[in-house]
Amino acid sequence: RDGGLVCLGFRMLGVDARFVALGPPGERQDVPLITCTLEQMQQAAWWKQWGVDGVCLNAWALPRYEPIARAIKSAGLKLILTLDTEGLVSPHVWPWRYLQHKRLMEKEDGKWFPAGRALLKTAVRSVRLRHAGMLRHLEHADRIVLPSPLAKERYGRYLIAIRRPDLVGRVRYVPFPVGKEMVYQPAILKKNQIIAVGRWQSAFKNTPLLLRVLERVLSEQPQYSARIVGGGADIVKALAQRMSADCRARIEIVGRVDHARLPALYGESQIMLCSSRFESFFIAGGEAVCCGCSIVGDARIASMPYLTGLASGTTSCDSSPDNLRDAVMAEISAWQSGERDPVQISRAWQARLHPDRVAGAFLKLLD
Repeated sequence: RDGGLVCLGFRMLGVDARFVALGPPGERQDVPLITCTLEQMQQAAWWKQWGVDGVCLNAWALPRYEPIARAIKSAGLKLILTLDTEGLVSPHVWPWRYLQHKRLMEKEDGKWFPAGRALLKTAVRSVRLRHAGMLRHLEHADRIVLPSPLAKERYGRYLIAIRRPDLVGRVRYVPFPVGKEMVYQPAILKKNQIIAVGRWQSAFKNTPLLLRVLERVLSEQPQYSARIVGGGADIVKALAQRMSADCRARIEIVGRVDHARLPALYGESQIMLCSSRFESFFIAGGEAVCCGCSIVGDARIASMPYLTGLASGTTSCDSSPDNLRDAVMAEISAWQSGERDPVQISRAWQARLHPDRVAGAFLKLLD
């Protein structure tokens, strides 16, 4: 999704860009897509044949994909590594939060003893030699790109901690793009409505917290309603049964929808509530601000201060129900007092997050 939108953004700017993906070797004519094998990606000659100037590689800087980065540089091309992370790639950055993230990943994967496994993996990642493969991958990059300012700073601190300060100068931030269809439509009237979008079956999205915060807010704001969109609707409905009848009646559980419906759903809402424990870049939030919503979420998520920074939201100091409740109530007050303008929010974020703007930021990195 991210690489495809950047490719389309390049083409919107008149740049001849292609999206390269694993698959049976071939070149599509109806869409700018090239498919190839992993072995082909690891050959400098394969990259050189296309006569390109540079490559944006989405490979998480994983050691097993280092041969691809090496082949791109051997072909004489500029290389940007785009990393889908909020900068928590090592316990050197934030030990306790890194451990929490690992425990959640183990739990999400259905592993036994997730806390113990997470503790072991955290201890292993504390050994600097364990980062050698990733560092070989990073060494090939002309630029290393993170999706938010805080993620960039965290990643720079990680590089210093593992004694590679020479790589810090290559680190930049460019946000993930959202589709060009994500715009504010003045014909769609804003309601006193809070929206939440996510995969609610995922432990990362913290669905129980979402319902607890909404119950606190709706019980104090009888003129407000909420809309919950995304997979895992059965889980949401089961949790909603524990709420008071009045609050439950003002929550619409939509379930999964076609992506084309989202602009209208965002357009009707004032506030996007993020209950996530972790996000690399909060893509649903990026879509929401482009549609004139403001955002509330945990300030420890690296992209959250960024997405709320243009008079477009309020951060909570953590993800406790009470502190998130406070942030939502502050955001409601901001809307009621005229401090939030959906037209201004939408214009400001389209200028940063639409595909052509993100692609333009990548072009600047490539000089």
